[in-house]
This record gives sequence, C-alpha cells and structure tokens, in this order.
Amino acid sequence: MYLCAKLNAMIHVSFYLLTPDAKSQSAVYVSISNKISRLRFATGESFIASYCNVRKKKGTKELVRRNTTFYMEYNSRLNAIRDSLIGIEMDLTKNKQKCKLEQVREAFYLDIGKRKDETLISFDEAYRKFLDASESTWSDNTQKKFISTFNHLKEFEKINGEIIFDKINEDFWNLFRDKYLVGKKKFSNPSSNKYLKGFKQFIKFAKKKNIIKHDIDLTDLKYLDEIEPFKIALKDHEVESLLYLDLTKAPRLDKVRDLFILEILTGQRFSDIEKLLDKNHISDTNITIYQQKTGERVSIPIHPKLRTHLAYIFDKYPKGLPTITNQKFNAYLKEICILAGFDKKHSWVTQTGKQKIKQTDFRYNLITSHTGRRTFCTLALKQKIDAELIMKVTGHRKYDQFREYVKVDDADVEEAFEVMFAK
Repeated sequence: MYLCAKLNAMIHVSFYLLTPDAKSQSAVYVSISNKISRLRFATGESFIASYCNVRKKKGTKELVRRNTTFYMEYNSRLNAIRDSLIGIEMDLTKNKQKCKLEQVREAFYLDIGKRKDETLISFDEAYRKFLDASESTWSDNTQKKFISTFNHLKEFEKINGEIIFDKINEDFWNLFRDKYLVGKKKFSNPSSNKYLKGFKQFIKFAKKKNIIKHDIDLTDLKYLDEIEPFKIALKDHEVESLLYLDLTKAPRLDKVRDLFILEILTGQRFSDIEKLLDKNHISDTNITIYQQKTGERVSIPIHPKLRTHLAYIFDKYPKGLPTITNQKFNAYLKEICILAGFDKKHSWVTQTGKQKIKQTDFRYNLITSHTGRRTFCTLALKQKIDAELIMKVTGHRKYDQFREYVKVDDADVEEAFEVMFAK
C-alpha cells in the first residue's frame, strides 16, 4: 500500500481505493488495525482515477502515480489524515486507557464533519429520533403515551429552562418528578410514574445513541410509591342485571350493552371486539384472534353463555354493528349502569407524592370498557379455574400482570369466610 504508519505502537494505518478501476473519482478508504481486530472506513477523500492505482509489479500498487502534478498534493492529504489519526489515538490513550478502533473512527468522522455531534442536537430533535426509531413497534396507545411524555417535558422546559443533555441526571429527574408532575400538575403517583417510565426509556435511547455521553445510573432514577389503584369488577348478579335490562327504547345503549357483555364473556379488550365478531375467526368450539394491542394469539372457548350471546348478536345485527369510539362507549356505558342501579358509593385512597388523598365516587362512574376484562378474570378465578388457563384466554404472559385484573372487595371476603365457617 502507498502509505502506512504505526501509531504509538498500538494501531496500524494504511490506505487503499475502494474502486480502483473507476473512470472518474475513486474513494479513498483507511484501514486501522491492532493485534486483535481491523476496522475499515472512508476517509472522506476521493482521487482522480487516472492518477491512481498504477501497478508497479505483480501484487504491488501505489495509490497515486509518482512524478505527477498531483502526487505532492495527494501525499500531503494522506499525511494529514495519518496525523489526525495519530492525534486521536494519543488523546484516547491518555491515562493509559485502552483505545477502541470504533472510538478512533467516530472521533475522526466528527473531525471531518461526516458525523454530526449528537450532543449538539436539540432535545426536540433527539426525542423525534426516539419516536421515529420506535413507532413501528408501538401500539397507538403506547405512541400517544410517549407523545404526552414529550409534551410534559416541553412544558417543564418552559418553566425551568432549556433541556440540555449534559444536565440530565438524578437531580433533573427529581425536579421533573417532584416539582412538575406532583407539584404543578398534581398527578397521582400512577399517572406520574407513567410519564417517568416514558422519560426513562428516552434516556436509555439517548445513552445508546451517544446523545447523552455522561454516565447515568438508571437505578438512581426513582419512581413514586404507589397505592394499588382502585378498580372494580362486576358481580354475577350485576352481569345478569345487564343481560336482562330492557333497552329497546335506547338502541345506542342497547348496542353498547351487547358489546360490553361480549367483553365480559370473552375477557378481551374493547379494541378486539371487531375481531371477535368476524366469522372467519369463529369455529364450532373457539374464537381465535391475534390481539390488537400485543399481537398475542388467543383462543377463546365458546362456552354455552358465549354461544347464546353470539347467536343473539348475529341475529339482532344482521348487517353488522356500526363502529363506536371507546370514549363514546364509556359515556354510554355509564348511562346503562345508572339505569341498572349500580349506585353504590366507593371510597379509596390515592397518593400524590407523599400526600394521601381520600376519594369517593359512585360505582357507575368507575365502570369502563376495561371493566369487562377484569370481570371475566375475577369471575373465572372465583369459579376455581386455574390462573394459567385464564391467562391463555386473556393473553396475559405474566402472572403479575394478570393479578392486576382480579378484583375482590369486602363482600367477596365476607362471602368466602361465611362458606368456610359454615362447614
């Protein structure tokens, strides 16, 4: 090769042409190596091909033909690249630290402007890179969560000044958590933690992409303590009440009730209702779908109540059910539950920061489309069906996730112990 040099007796550098037979411009590449590995990358230079790669003897060649007008200029360019690599290698090996070839390449690319120093990009640009890199693997709800996290960080930025990557550390995290999410927004701890988890995932991305270059121990970034959220599941008699509630004078409510019962009988989410009613997914014994949110394949056994309800729906809506948004579904469901007399008052405690707050509300306000899935899990477990079998139907992969869907209250506890001591 035309030029080679040893850098501090650690790495070796040589130059070569990627396209030696090109008719116009030939790109120049550099090869740096040590005893363990070799790395090749472009130098950013290109030479006029007619002055390059002249074979002297078999198996040997020069990058630039000697005794030409361009020889001295090209030789000077290659020497400058060599000197730059020497300087980079010396900087990286200060304090007797080992030098990685990838570090030499990246530092060289920064020097010649081929790489943009990611620490110079704005927070907005970095977060958009994060969204773009991940959106194909996210559901719509997950994407909305990360966009909401970004919006809260931007609002926090207006109050506390520009977000600079060098200043993202444990103190920054605590300020965002305690002064903004808890202090200003008054979010409950579960809501605050939702945004903190999104922020931590962005920090991981920024570290991986070398946007954040300083060390951050992610275990130092603490979430808020949580009290288990208060959510309910319907009782057997409440499900029966809904089944036989006369809604003939309110077709919009009638439709929502029918769909809600379908959720209760299958343990599926609102987003999967359309798939449940696709006859292509229904066999004599099962409904088999891939869940919208997770892509999990689930097989739902068609038990007698479900078989009856499916026949009822297909007979009642021969042209299919018109679509409805989840927001409207929940609003109509509240009306249905008021008509059904689900007006018991519930009290529970939430936590915002370290402050515990007592909450009170009517039962009908606590029932949403997701209550159907919780009701299925709770009633199935009450019938002594193994959790593993229920999880096969609901699509839960971990027991901890499934456990959050099992809701018992004081009445369930009283009933269980009455049976126990009656024996």
